[in-house]
Amino acid sequence: MTEVVLLVGGEETSVAADRAGVRLLVDPVGFAAATGWTLKPEGLCRGEVCVPVRDHETVAPRGRLDLGAVTARLRLPVAFDLDELVVAIAEHAATEPPAHSTDAPDFTLPTLTGEAFTFSAIGRKKKVLATWASW
Repeated sequence: MTEVVLLVGGEETSVAADRAGVRLLVDPVGFAAATGWTLKPEGLCRGEVCVPVRDHETVAPRGRLDLGAVTARLRLPVAFDLDELVVAIAEHAATEPPAHSTDAPDFTLPTLTGEAFTFSAIGRKKKVLATWASW
């Protein structure tokens, strides 16, 4: 048995794990502490939301969770570094709080000819703002 570092929401947690080839089998209690997803008879649950995980691909022998299968089942973006035993897990976009506003802030910049251009001068139509930098 070894330890894997889970990076979730800016927090770092060490979780007991077994390595089976390219699979990381983690302790469900440690996974719950790091992510809030608890293994229950009905599946992985967080609050009132439960996702069924009854297959043998997700829950390995000895009750370990296959980290790759679990994050795929929960549709969580994940990045693995198996050499360093570090795994970064992001929250699904649907769980993020909505943006305060969808309106872009107003700004004024010089054009290529040196004249001032104000973003709000375009009006309230939908627009795409494309930026580019050489660095």
